[in-house]
Order: sequence, then structure tokens, then C-alpha cells
Amino acid sequence: MDEKANYWQKIVGNKVIKIDLEKLKKACEEAFSKESDNYKQRLVYDLLDAVKNMDQNRFFYILLRAINKPEKEFKNLIEVLKNTYDVMPEEAFMNYAYSIIIGIMSTYKGESE
Repeated sequence: MDEKANYWQKIVGNKVIKIDLEKLKKACEEAFSKESDNYKQRLVYDLLDAVKNMDQNRFFYILLRAINKPEKEFKNLIEVLKNTYDVMPEEAFMNYAYSIIIGIMSTYKGESE
């Protein structure tokens, strides 16, 4: 598999900033696998709208609101986000956001509601 599809990387001075997009996508798949398709479709629509407007603050507000549920299992996703959000430069936002969105979308079950 092409490594460019798995991570985003930039060298700043002597420091390499690297975000594992595949790990982020898998954490989203795991976290949202038990949610209903209707819920995920609304969430993806809101996230895509934030990406379209390049509104990182709104994107993360929507995402964090969605995972801030004590009765749900979002621990792994929260860890991945915690380890990557602080180092994510603005230019990586699109790749980062689409990895999250694709991870959520990959869990659609095709429910008929």
C-alpha cells in the first residue's frame, strides 16, 4: 500500500511531525461501530460541512460533542485525538478530517430505518 495514504508528515527544523492517518481512521471505525446509521449520517454531514468551510473549530466541536458520552467506548479514539490534535498543523486539516469521516462512514451497516 502507498505509504502516503497512511500518514501525513512534515519536517519542521530538526523535528519530524507525523500523524498516522490509518490509526486515526481505525480508531473512528472502532468507536462508531455500534452507533446507528442515521446518527452517523447526520454526524458525517455536519463534519463535512465544517470541512467544506475549513472551520477547524466547528469540526472539532462537533466531533468532541459526539464522543463526549460516558456510557460509550471512545477511549481509544480520545487517546489518538489527544496524541495528534496538538501537533496537527492547519495544512494537514483536510487529510486529518477526511480520515475521521471515512472511518465513521466505513461502519455504515446499511440499516433500513
